[in-house]
Amino acid sequence: MEFSHKGPPETFSNVEACIDKLLQVVGKQVVLGLPLGLGKANHFVNTLYARAAQDPSISLTIFTALTLERPRAKGDISRRFIQPLLDSIYSQYQDLAYVPARRKGYLPSNIRVIEFFMQPGSLLGNSYAQQHHVSANYTQVPGELINRGVNVIAQMVAPSEQGDKYSLSCNPDLTRPVLELAAQHKNYPIYLLGEVNTQLPYIDGSSELPANAFDFLLAGEAFNTPLFALPALPVTYTEYGIAFHIASLIEDGGTLQLGIGAIGDAVCHALRLRHQQGSLFERLLDDLVEGGGECYREGLPPRTEPFRRGLYAASEMVPHGFLHLRRMGVLTRKVYADATLQHLLDSDQITDTVQEETLLALKNAGRIHCPLTMADTEFLQRFGIIDPSYSWRGHKLLTPDGEEEECDLHSEHGRRRLIGSCLNNKIVGGTWLHGGFYLGPELMYRELRELDLQERDGLDMIDIYFTNDLRCQRALKVAQRQHARFINSAMMVTLGGAVVSDALADNRVVSGVGGQYNFVAQAWDLPGARSIIALPSVSMRDGVCESNIVWEYSHATIPRHLRDIVVTEYGAVDLRGKTDRDVMVAMLSICDARFQAGLLERAKRAGKIEKSFSIPERFNKNTPEYLAGVFDSEKYLAELPHYPLGTDFTDEEALLAVALQHLRAADKSGWKKLTSIFKGRRVWHDKSPDADYIQRCLQRMGYDHTETYEHRLEAYIVAAALEESIDPRRPLRRE
Repeated sequence: MEFSHKGPPETFSNVEACIDKLLQVVGKQVVLGLPLGLGKANHFVNTLYARAAQDPSISLTIFTALTLERPRAKGDISRRFIQPLLDSIYSQYQDLAYVPARRKGYLPSNIRVIEFFMQPGSLLGNSYAQQHHVSANYTQVPGELINRGVNVIAQMVAPSEQGDKYSLSCNPDLTRPVLELAAQHKNYPIYLLGEVNTQLPYIDGSSELPANAFDFLLAGEAFNTPLFALPALPVTYTEYGIAFHIASLIEDGGTLQLGIGAIGDAVCHALRLRHQQGSLFERLLDDLVEGGGECYREGLPPRTEPFRRGLYAASEMVPHGFLHLRRMGVLTRKVYADATLQHLLDSDQITDTVQEETLLALKNAGRIHCPLTMADTEFLQRFGIIDPSYSWRGHKLLTPDGEEEECDLHSEHGRRRLIGSCLNNKIVGGTWLHGGFYLGPELMYRELRELDLQERDGLDMIDIYFTNDLRCQRALKVAQRQHARFINSAMMVTLGGAVVSDALADNRVVSGVGGQYNFVAQAWDLPGARSIIALPSVSMRDGVCESNIVWEYSHATIPRHLRDIVVTEYGAVDLRGKTDRDVMVAMLSICDARFQAGLLERAKRAGKIEKSFSIPERFNKNTPEYLAGVFDSEKYLAELPHYPLGTDFTDEEALLAVALQHLRAADKSGWKKLTSIFKGRRVWHDKSPDADYIQRCLQRMGYDHTETYEHRLEAYIVAAALEESIDPRRPLRRE
């Protein structure tokens, strides 16, 4: 759908002047829709917030999601790590003004902030945010915005070189469908504001809008600020274990959806190893599945072959790993915006190179006619299959000389004349990635800015209805999304297969439903598709190790009747179509061994598993020690870097992030802490070359000159964590 107004947008370099004009046309009841994550127009929002805070007659409602804020320290060790990052990575980032006001509980009464997805875990203790959360599937949000009377959308945009277009770039996901819904309501007033930032990567295709689609533009050097960077987290053995199981479930020639985070990074790296180092991938997978849950994968044989046909990505979230997979030759399967053409390509009836057979196959499939119609001609020229110099008239074509010529598809001469200069060219319009929004490290943004035109043409950022739903263009999506694998994370899964991803038992929201339900529903609806829920088998909660596979939980994001594939570091189990008894036995096979007996006893008491059942001995290997032992090989560790996709951190920061992650997961008992202090004291005094990295890291934390007793103990604890978590056989980054 084309979005345009009668005249050019009003352009401002001064935000206050822009808001003056906006309030003249909108009035003082402002319902502001902001994209989630990266795409918010921060300068505009902050100035509008300040205006409303000063003028109580203005009613301002902000509806958004995933408000990004600079990291906050908890405790002195965390502060020592984070503070220099605020001065380097985030020094020029402008925080949203409503963030501290909401955190401290002093939002003015005339201003409301409503979110449908929160930065995970960041607002658990914030009563205002908890009370103003809207639980909605991602695809429900555009309609919800219209129902709430949204009258302004403000978004960061990237300018084209010519200045005649602007790209929604990182966030067409909600903006496009809201504008479309507004256009369907006669006389619905909605104003679109673009805050122009030249540092935002320009993405062509569906995310482009003509300049006159905007009512207001903010442009100038003041708005060209660095993008919010989300540095990659280090990948642990647990996440690598999960990733190798998942990577063996992905079909060559299939479709991939993936989320952000360490598990997603690990999955992308494991897919690269499968593609480029197949024998190592296969050996490592065999070692991981020597016992445990693999016996419950009936119908899901491990896939270890390289990706000869390649994968196509269709994902609301575009993680950094997708660019990695593209470079590594994995994301190479292209899809086209025509179901018949897609079917012919996937069934190998034609190739993506234009030949005479291309025309014959399309004709035999009933997609085009003989003689060609006007619609046929437009279709064929759009995909670069017939010569663009021809124009249709009647049932004939005009040659470049203006002469009419019959071009019969049944004639070899006619086919050649039609194809003309397109012969042996690639069919145009192929897309290797459809995405809704992206967010990641500065490294990712730089890679996007540096994509050449050919690569960029295959990346299409598009609305959330396209990525997350099948109701619109269903036939096309069924043709494109072959062997789809929708991979999403969870906090907990019950023994019966219900998935807990967004909220706690007391109804406090951790994040939000987002698109998880949308993708699970697609997996059940698309032929050959599967939903894969990934989670570590255990978590540390308040210093205590607890199982993430639980008997019951009073909140569920995905109900048990939609259970499908569940993966932990100990295996992958297929729950689809299983009886409750078999589901529970399968879930026990991928549960940490320390919690199996208690869960089995609950199942027996409930009559769900027979009294005579005992857990097979091979499941007793489900321990962190066994997992570490599997990876404890110089050849394996050399291919399992802490940051497989790279990182924005310096070497010292990257090592410290690994150590602090180790500290968070460590046993907090007094005896263990005392042992760490004694170990750290020894490391502190070790000035050998082998310990040089520890000394550099302690300097980065400001511990090299500390003399207070409390800070020296902290330094000892950090030094011990560095020694315990850093294996010299394991690289920091993948070179």
